[in-house]
Amino acid sequence: MNSWRECKLGDVVEFANTGLDAIKRAPIVDINTGIKCLRIQDVSQSKEFINWGFTQVNEKDYSKFQLKQNDILIARTGASIGVKKFISEDMKAVFNNGLIRLRANSEVYPKYLFYNFLSTEYDGFIESISGGTSTQPNMQIGALLSFDISIPPLEEQKAIAEILSSLDDKIDLLHHQNHTLESLAQTLFRQWFIEEAKEEWEEKTLGEITNIAIGRTPPRKEDEWFSTDSKDVKWISIKDLGNDGAFIFKTSEYLTQEAVERFNVPVIPKDTVVLSFKMTVGRVAITTEAMLSNEAIAHFKFHDKTPISKEYLYLFLKTFPYDSLGSTSSIVTAINSAMIKEMMVLIPDEKIMKEFSSIVEPQFEKIRQNQQQIQTLENLRDTLLPKLLSGEVRVEI
Repeated sequence: MNSWRECKLGDVVEFANTGLDAIKRAPIVDINTGIKCLRIQDVSQSKEFINWGFTQVNEKDYSKFQLKQNDILIARTGASIGVKKFISEDMKAVFNNGLIRLRANSEVYPKYLFYNFLSTEYDGFIESISGGTSTQPNMQIGALLSFDISIPPLEEQKAIAEILSSLDDKIDLLHHQNHTLESLAQTLFRQWFIEEAKEEWEEKTLGEITNIAIGRTPPRKEDEWFSTDSKDVKWISIKDLGNDGAFIFKTSEYLTQEAVERFNVPVIPKDTVVLSFKMTVGRVAITTEAMLSNEAIAHFKFHDKTPISKEYLYLFLKTFPYDSLGSTSSIVTAINSAMIKEMMVLIPDEKIMKEFSSIVEPQFEKIRQNQQQIQTLENLRDTLLPKLLSGEVRVEI
């Protein structure tokens, strides 16, 4: 460790700057301008480049704010403060002023620097400079540059980054496989049950073919009902639904068994489809064990006469036009449990349903297995990361 040195983030970056004004200088437009704009929401929701918005920007600003390979972006405001993204290649894109761009100097390997932003020390640092000071925290560049980091020799930085990157590459590959598998299932669903639907197939309400229940939240001021202990019961929030994929394995919070009994919180069985229908509408997942949820999430229990599969219901809910249930301006509050129960779902004949299930069930099982492997790899990376960044585990060069 005698070859390592302690320094501030500001000591090892070439420059740090915020991006273009989101309204005046980098407005998002509907036309394809050929230039994209990275925003906080793109970073916090891990949106791929194809899903970023197009922007109109003059040549001078494009040159100044173009995203380059090895740039690191940090969200500086709002609920997403501290969220980070590494740019792996030059992009025909700029970034807006909700983000801070860091560009490493020659003393530090860019990917090694980025892995410091995945550490618990970084999480604690962000909380210390933003927590409790404002309802809308706004991180200044100077505050971010005061973050403490440990710097080994450059070759060791590269070796550490390569170990962690190899795990991340495997994780990314599995995510891409899952995206492809789900896209194939969605394409088949649309073709068979929307584009080529038979006139003789009947429609029924979700309330008719499933038993729909809503989650519950104990009094938030009574901390004793909430837990972060994995021995307690997983309690799904809307945020949790956006993290994993088709299947939900992890939750950020748990409820104690006493809370479940005291407040009669409905238990969601394994292999049950859940749907967010308040605030953020339309997030869907399938449970992997018995879980709970808050009151913004509905779940659909099957019974003996349910004529569809969980995969069919999942794809139906993923493709449903929720804006048809309320006005665009009120959609986040307009949907209620009664509306969910009255949603009409097409019921194909039994033969077609069996044929569909024979195709998509193996795809969903592969997605589930991949997600499980992703979780294992992420746990390994998160265990190794602090040991490598602190020098507790050394890399032979």
